Amino acid sequence: MISGGTPIADSSRRSAISYIRAVRHPPVLSLTEECNRKIRRFGWEPITFSEEEEKGIIFPHSDPMIIRADISDFDVGRILIDIGSSVNVLFVDAFNSLGIDRQNLNKEITPLLSFSGDVVEPIGSIQLPLAIGSGQRRAFIYTHFLVVDCPTAYNAIIGKPALTRMKAILSPHMLLLKFPCHSGIGQVRGDQLSARVCYVSSTTETANQMPRRGMPETLAVTHLSLLNGKGGTDRPDDPRDDNATPQAQPVEELEIISISDTQDRQVRIGTSLSPSLRTKFITFFRANSEVFA
Repeated sequence: MISGGTPIADSSRRSAISYIRAVRHPPVLSLTEECNRKIRRFGWEPITFSEEEEKGIIFPHSDPMIIRADISDFDVGRILIDIGSSVNVLFVDAFNSLGIDRQNLNKEITPLLSFSGDVVEPIGSIQLPLAIGSGQRRAFIYTHFLVVDCPTAYNAIIGKPALTRMKAILSPHMLLLKFPCHSGIGQVRGDQLSARVCYVSSTTETANQMPRRGMPETLAVTHLSLLNGKGGTDRPDDPRDDNATPQAQPVEELEIISISDTQDRQVRIGTSLSPSLRTKFITFFRANSEVFA
C-alpha cells in the first residue's frame, strides 16, 4: 500500500479542505451535476466473473496483478495494479523513456508514505493519458501520476485514482481486471510470469543491498575461532593463566535455589525477580527437577 501524495490535482490547503467537505456535506444540486446531465452517457452491462475465466492461471498463487497499458501513447509493461494505493506512480526510468521534459512536472506535491513507513519525496506530478484493454473494448482516461525515483522492478503503479475513474473491478484470484466501455465490458488479464519475475527481482535486489552488519549476531559468534587465527582445535584456556580469554559473567546477583527434597539439585536464579515471578520459576523448576539439575 502507498499512501500520501495528493489524490487531487491542486495540493493547496483550501483544495484539501474542500475535498473532505464534499463528503461531509454533499451538495443537493450543483452546477457540475446539472452539466453532467446534458452529457451523453453510455449504459454498461453488469460486471461478472465466472469459473471458466480461471483457465490459464496457475493455482494456488498470491501473485500481484501486472499488466501492460498505454501511457502517453507508449506501450508500457510491468505495471502493478494496486487497489490500496492512493496515488498513481510512474517511476523515473519509465518517465525518462517517455521523452517528457521535466519542466512539465508540477513540483507542489506532498511526500509518499509506503507500507514499510519509509517517506519518499516524489520528483513531481504530471497528467498523462492512460489506456488499457484491446480493440474496441478499451478504457481511456487522463490521470495524474507522481514521478518517483527509487529502486523497483516495476515501471508504474496504477492506484485508486485511475481505477475509480475507469470503474474497474479487479479479481485477484483470477488476475483479471474488468471495466465498462462503449462496446461492452473490457478486460485485461494479469501476466503471471511477469509478476513472479518482478517479485524475484525485487527480493534479490533487497537481499543484495542488505548491510552485512544486519546479519544475525549468532552467525558471527560461530566464526570467532577463525577470526583469531586459532582454528577450532586449540585446547581450552587455562584458568590459571592471567591472559585467559574473559568468560561471560552474570549481569546481576544470583541466588542458589534447591529444587529437590534432598538438597542435591540446585539452580541459580536472579535476585531482581519480583516475588510472584520468583515463586513461579521455583515451582516450575521443582516440577521439572530431573531436567534442570
